[in-house]
Amino acid sequence: MSRFLRPALLVPLTLALAIAASVGAATARKPNIILIYSDDHGFADLGAQGVDRDIRTPHLDAMARDGVRFTRGYVTAPQCVPSRSGVITGRYQQRFGVDDNTKGPLPLAELTIAERLKAAGYVSGQVGKWHLEPPPRAAGTAPVAAGEHAFLPLAQGFDDYYTGPMNTFIASHDLKGNRLPNAPQRLTDARFRCVWQTDAAVSFIERHAADPFFLYLAYFTPHVPLQSPEPWFAQTPAHLPLERRQALAMMAAMDEGIGRVRATLKARGLEKDTLVFFIGDNGAPLKEGAWNGSLNLPLTGEKGMLTDGGVRVPFVAAWPGTLPAGRVYEPMVSSLDVAATAVALAGLPADPALDGVHLVPYLTGEKSGVPHDALFWRWRSQAAIAEANWKLVLLGPQQRYLFDTQALAGETRNLIAEKPEIAARLYERLKAWDATLLTPGLPTETHPQDQVFFSAHVDKTASAPTPARKNPKKKKAP
Repeated sequence: MSRFLRPALLVPLTLALAIAASVGAATARKPNIILIYSDDHGFADLGAQGVDRDIRTPHLDAMARDGVRFTRGYVTAPQCVPSRSGVITGRYQQRFGVDDNTKGPLPLAELTIAERLKAAGYVSGQVGKWHLEPPPRAAGTAPVAAGEHAFLPLAQGFDDYYTGPMNTFIASHDLKGNRLPNAPQRLTDARFRCVWQTDAAVSFIERHAADPFFLYLAYFTPHVPLQSPEPWFAQTPAHLPLERRQALAMMAAMDEGIGRVRATLKARGLEKDTLVFFIGDNGAPLKEGAWNGSLNLPLTGEKGMLTDGGVRVPFVAAWPGTLPAGRVYEPMVSSLDVAATAVALAGLPADPALDGVHLVPYLTGEKSGVPHDALFWRWRSQAAIAEANWKLVLLGPQQRYLFDTQALAGETRNLIAEKPEIAARLYERLKAWDATLLTPGLPTETHPQDQVFFSAHVDKTASAPTPARKNPKKKKAP
């Protein structure tokens, strides 16, 4: 059986069991869940981080004041497709073969958050970038067997959708909330992409204010192509490089949209009934010719690396009245935790197939300890494990790096020779995790670009990427 096709009886049986298990649950309103995912968004570019004075994100900063800012929030990959596959399923994407951007689509046999929550009576909506459909096919090859839309959100548990990163998108409704005849339809909106994406999100919330809902709002920002949207671009410092000004303007447009989303929740009386996550999908690219104007400081590395600059991202959660306000949470958390948290809050039975953790009890003090004693990665010719302050990174079959991520030198000082016993123990844990994946195997060769990345950022045997020379002096990670 193809890994992309859902077995005919498995999902209905799974959902039926989940529904049966939730019968008799309390009649109190189940909380809404909103997941906002930005794109190529560096760690520095959240005002509340206090890293760069030029970034202005007042609405996200307000969200952090109203909730929890995670200083060690991680995603599962330094690249779009695997990162999004992980967050939307709550499972390490290597378990189902979506290891990198070339390994899509998301298999239909994998349950999305939307499909899981449907069992608890939720309505789900998706807005913006999806990027989990099959990769573009070469001319003359056969089309997707199940149809053009087989791997889009409409086939994976989402009831309402506005799917597209730029100005053309596939939709179930227009932006005023009217159901489109013969949906899905392809629509076009000439405004800056964050603006129509916010309109779509607000429309969904207003349409389903009486329902428990899940909204996946995937802003295509500050990913290239860079633009200079007004009025935000005119408000950026004129002395900065053009790429930086454009990124700041695009992120300001996204931030204003997030403010509109939260204002809509408040106006509809839903603010205390809604848990909102904001997470970046991976770090910003810095290499010459690819910089999108975003910054990863004070972290080491960039998009495409398993150092923190590639996978440690802006990460905030707010649920007024439930989560503590203004908390800065230092233990490691993962984008995988969104699905586990949503399932638990919906009153559904815990599923051991999920790799994440229900975060709310840790944030409210109901549970002690830390959500994760270790996190794992495998991408291209790199693999890594993080445990407490230690991080072991493999590059190809020979190169190993042991970092103390909380030390001032961070991921620029390799401690492998000084702490061989720690490195050996972490390697065994990484190897054990790797053995559970669909295709086990730690790196056996070194990808040339990965070597360039590590030479520039970690080994310092090559000059640093051009944008890094323009950035402010590094500060210690918060």
